[in-house]
Amino acid sequence: MTIISDYVPPNDDPASGPEGGWRFHAAADPAPTPWLIKGILPETGAGLISGQWGTYKTTAALDIAVSVMTGQSFADRFAIKRRGGVCYLALEGAGGLASRLTAIARARGCAEALPFLYRRDCPALTAPDALQRLSAMMTDAASALRTKFDVSVVLVFVDTVVTAAGYSRSGDDNDAAVAQRLMSVLAGLSQLTGALVVGLDHFGKISETGTRGSSAKEGAADVVLALLADRETGGSVSNTRLAVRKLRDGPCGLELPFVPRTVEVGTDPDGDPVTRVTIDWAPVVRSSQTGSDQDGWTRSLRLLRRTLMNVLVEQGSAQRPFRDGPLVRAVDLEIVRAEFYRSYPAEGDDKTKRAARQKAFRRAIDNAQTNNLIGVREVGTVTLVWLARVQDGPAQNADAKQP
Repeated sequence: MTIISDYVPPNDDPASGPEGGWRFHAAADPAPTPWLIKGILPETGAGLISGQWGTYKTTAALDIAVSVMTGQSFADRFAIKRRGGVCYLALEGAGGLASRLTAIARARGCAEALPFLYRRDCPALTAPDALQRLSAMMTDAASALRTKFDVSVVLVFVDTVVTAAGYSRSGDDNDAAVAQRLMSVLAGLSQLTGALVVGLDHFGKISETGTRGSSAKEGAADVVLALLADRETGGSVSNTRLAVRKLRDGPCGLELPFVPRTVEVGTDPDGDPVTRVTIDWAPVVRSSQTGSDQDGWTRSLRLLRRTLMNVLVEQGSAQRPFRDGPLVRAVDLEIVRAEFYRSYPAEGDDKTKRAARQKAFRRAIDNAQTNNLIGVREVGTVTLVWLARVQDGPAQNADAKQP
C-alpha cells in the first residue's frame, strides 16, 4: 500500500527499513519522544478520547485541533511541537461541527480559515478493505490541504469509534480480536499518513472500567484521554476535566480541569441567538499517579481542590488579600463550602449528613492551610480563599480566619 505522507520518523535507522527489524542498543543518549502536543499527545500512533455522554468529548477534540492548527499552546500550557492540518471524520454531529470549531477558534482569537477538513462518512473500520479505503480518502485530503494551506495532515479524528466500527454481529463490541483489528486500522492509517489518529469513544456503563467494549481497545492505544465529570440524574454535569488515562511515553494521571462556556455565534432566521460551547481551562494540573500530587495535594484533599478550582473559574475575582501582597484570584469561602457540600457523599438523615460534611470541609480547609496549599483571609465582611503556592510560606496565612 502506498504511503501518502512525506513524514519521516525522527532518528529513524534507514538500514532497518520502515517495518523495523532488529536494532542494537547504543550507548548514545536515547532520542527524545516525538510529540504532537508535548506531554499530552504523541506525534503519531493510534489514540482514544473517551468519556461518558455529555462530557464535551467533541468540544475537547476541536479545542485540541485549534491548538494544532494555530500553534497556540493547548490548555494554555502544553507546547505544540508539530503544527499542521486536521481531518475529522464526523459520523455523529457533522451538521454543527463547523460552527462549533468557529466558536472555539474565535474564542482563542483566531478568525481566519483553518486547515480543517471534515466529512460525514467513513468506511466500516472492521471491514477487510477499511485501511485501503481510508488511505484513498486521506490521499485526497492531504492533497487538498497541501494545495490550499501548504500543510501536512498531522491529526485525524474518527467521531465516534462505535459508529465507525460497523459491527456485524451482536457482541462484537466486547470481542478482543475485533477491538484489536479496529485499533490496528487506526494505527495503520497513522503509519500511512504520518499523522496521529484518534478515535472518539464512549465509556461503558461503569465509568471506572474505561472505554466501552473490550479492554483490548485501550490496550492497543498509544494514548487515551478521558473526559470526566460528575453527572446528575437529570443530565447536568459538573467538575469537568480531561485526564491522561494512558500515555505510552509519558506520565499518566494528569488531570486538566475545565469549565464549559456558552458563547453566541450568530442568530437563526427567527432572530434568536445560536450558541455553541467553548472551553475555559483552569490554571492547575495535577497528577494522581502516586496518591499525592506533585505540588503537595493528597487524595483526601482532592475534592476541596476540584471544588475550589471550579468556583474560582466561575465566580472568582482578582483580589489583594494582603496590603503589600500580590493579586490573586480568590472567592468567597461560603461559595466553596456550598459547592463542597453538594459534592461530598454522605449517608444518614439530614442532620447526620450536614454534620459529616461540616467536619469534612473543616478538616480539608485546615489541612490545606497547614500545608500552605491555600490562603484564607477575612477581608471586610467576606472570608476569601485562594490557591497558594507552597513556596509562599506560612507568613501570608498567619492572620487567616479559620472557617
